[in-house]
Amino acid sequence: MLHQNQTCSEKKVLGKTGEKIPSIGFGTYNIKDFVSAERALLKAIELGASLIEVSDLYAYGLAMDLIRRVISKVKREEVFIVFRADPTLLTDPQSSIFKVEQRLRRMGVTYVDVIMPAGYPEFTSLETLAKVLEAIVDKELARYIGLGDFKLKDIVSIMSFLRKYEISMVQSRYNVLNRRIEKDLIPFTSENRITILACTALERGNVLKHPTILQIAGKYNATPAQVALSYLASRPNVVALTKSENIAHVVEDTEATKLCLKEEDLNILATL
Repeated sequence: MLHQNQTCSEKKVLGKTGEKIPSIGFGTYNIKDFVSAERALLKAIELGASLIEVSDLYAYGLAMDLIRRVISKVKREEVFIVFRADPTLLTDPQSSIFKVEQRLRRMGVTYVDVIMPAGYPEFTSLETLAKVLEAIVDKELARYIGLGDFKLKDIVSIMSFLRKYEISMVQSRYNVLNRRIEKDLIPFTSENRITILACTALERGNVLKHPTILQIAGKYNATPAQVALSYLASRPNVVALTKSENIAHVVEDTEATKLCLKEEDLNILATL
């Protein structure tokens, strides 16, 4: 069965690292109200959903300023930061280190937990990219390596070029209404013990009005968002990434880690 290894847990093991990270994290893409977003992220951290994804590509850098304000109010080690870097930064080790350091200073941190290029760097070979990512980890600007929106064949290629470190996380579109990666990426990452950071977890709100999801939500006295997030959390190597500028929605989403859907309902969702 597709979900026979279902886990209902607030934490997941990151790749092969042995380190546990939140099962649900919050992104900073397309934020409209940065004041509300700051409050929401602080609430998420308070509730243990302390994985935050940020990029220098979001809102002309304002997302990095948001991280700086959040980090100033909590302990750095309380937050697990995934930095989705503009791939044009990662062209060669020396210049990349300088540019990444600039971004870290803007975020008010000395390191991020995962650095991942936001897609394939157009003018850089995968072999060079692997060297750049390892140089960044060597410099202790990041703890782990990730990849964002890469095709499976390119993930395999980069893995072959890495000499010192392994890929711990890959980011991909994945939700109960868009399950294409269950054909190839999910089996591959499960076999190679790589964590998937599932973005678009709520499919831009479409899951909230799907009749089947609504029906299952009623069965568990849960919300459609909780059902959709629980579906993702049922995969041992998947961490769900959502976004909210509303504290009530943050509380709702984090409660999804306590919702354990039955096998029969997971199988129904897997046919949508």
